[in-house]
Amino acid sequence: MATSTAGGSQLLDRAALLLDLIADGNSEGATLKELVERSGLNTATCHRILNTLVGHRLLARDDKRRRYRLGAKMFIYGARAARGPGLISRCEMSLSRLRKKTGETTHLMARHNHDSLCLDRRDGECVVQTLTGSIGGSVPLGAGPGSIAMLAFLDREEQEFILRANEPRFAGFRDLTTDKVWRLIEETRARGYAVDIGELIPGIAGVAMPILDEAGVPVASLGFTFLCAKIVPGFVDNYAALLRAEIDLIENRS
Repeated sequence: MATSTAGGSQLLDRAALLLDLIADGNSEGATLKELVERSGLNTATCHRILNTLVGHRLLARDDKRRRYRLGAKMFIYGARAARGPGLISRCEMSLSRLRKKTGETTHLMARHNHDSLCLDRRDGECVVQTLTGSIGGSVPLGAGPGSIAMLAFLDREEQEFILRANEPRFAGFRDLTTDKVWRLIEETRARGYAVDIGELIPGIAGVAMPILDEAGVPVASLGFTFLCAKIVPGFVDNYAALLRAEIDLIENRS
C-alpha cells in the first residue's frame, strides 16, 4: 500500500512538473524532446504522462507541429479558481450592474501568459458572437478590445515580447497584423480604452477598459460587446464612462 501511494505521489509530481514547464514556456508550447531535456524524465515516461494529460484535456497536442500547450480545461480551472477573494468576486457586481443598465453582454478578461482569458461574463438581451465564446475561452493578447485594453498599458519591452510571440497567431483573425496592433495600442493609450467597431467580427463591436493594480499595471479588463447597428454619436463614449465608474469602484476595493 505504501509503495502504491509513493508511486502515485511520484506520478502526480511528474505531471505537475510537466504542466509547470509548459505553462512557463512560450505560447507556442513545447515539444516532447524539449520537455524530456528540461524535466530530466526519460522519453517513454514523459510521453506517457503527456498523453494522459491530453486525454484529460489538461494539455492540447498540435499533431502537425508536435507541440504541447495548456488545454481548455486548464483555462476553465483558472477561471473557477479566480472566484472567492479573486478578481471575479470583486467584479461580479459591476458586471451585473452594467448588464442591467445597458442590456449588453459584459465580460471580464484577464491575462494568462500571452493570452487574454474570459474569467466571467453576463450575456445581453441580444445574443452576440464574441471572440472568446464563453467563460474559459481565450484569444492571443492583441486580438480584441478586451486584450488590447490590457496590452496597451504594459511597458514597451513587455509589449514587444508579447507581440513577437503572438505574431504568428494573428493570422487567425480578420485583417489583424502586428502593425495594426501597434496602432490600436497607441489609440487605446490616448483615449484610455480600447474599441473595435466590427473589424474582427463583422457587425459586432466592443469597448473595454483596463483594471489596474496598485502599481498601475493592468491585471484585467472590463468591457461590453454589442451590435454595430446600435452605435450613434456619443454611444461608445457613454459606455466608456459607465466602465470607468465601475472600474473606479473595483480598484478601490482591491
